[in-house]
Amino acid sequence: MIAEAIDTLITLGWAFLGWLIVFAITGTISIFAALATGAWAYSTLRRTIVAPAWARSRRAARRYARREPDYEEAA
Repeated sequence: MIAEAIDTLITLGWAFLGWLIVFAITGTISIFAALATGAWAYSTLRRTIVAPAWARSRRAARRYARREPDYEEAA
């Protein structure tokens, strides 16, 4: 009878350890996903609000910087 109780305790211990590992992995993935989403949202918000209109993207900044001025139109 004591042997069965010890066997049950060991089985419950392994089950608890398994669930603990599953919850730890799930929690870690959730935390990393939240951090990645927060970093993406922060960079998007910073780029949208703080940056000037011409620096919203690298491609646009290069395009605006390389454009020849049109002096005929200004005159």
